[in-house]
Amino acid sequence: MKATIVGLLFIATASLAYCQQVDVGPPDPHYCYKLKVEPNLTIELDANVHGRVIDATGAPFRNSPVELRIFLSPNRQVPFRTAKTDANGNFYLGGVTAGEYRLVASPTRAFQQPAPLRCMKKQCELPITLQASPTDLPDSQCAVR
Repeated sequence: MKATIVGLLFIATASLAYCQQVDVGPPDPHYCYKLKVEPNLTIELDANVHGRVIDATGAPFRNSPVELRIFLSPNRQVPFRTAKTDANGNFYLGGVTAGEYRLVASPTRAFQQPAPLRCMKKQCELPITLQASPTDLPDSQCAVR
């Protein structure tokens, strides 16, 4: 019995020598709040904003939320308007006044948010192709901004 216990302790100790600690998320608990984002939609004239969201393969984002936020600072944006894409990835945000905004076209961090877009007409059409994001980065655990 004593030999069995000693043997099990040896195996357990040897197993610990090969263990690796894996941390999930950023090491700083305030990391996500420190992330800064820039406006990615500039509207030059008051406009009706609509568009289509697809991925790199051309597949539409179906029934997916699209959110327009008023850009106040790199750390603060205020929700302004939301829409949902249809079966073809089309969305309509309606009339929007000129200014700087943060357009969130992917509800998850699985895809990067759109690169900077600019509207210079009263009818603003936004063709958006989202690229997949790496999921091994610290900010992959943060809320979408």
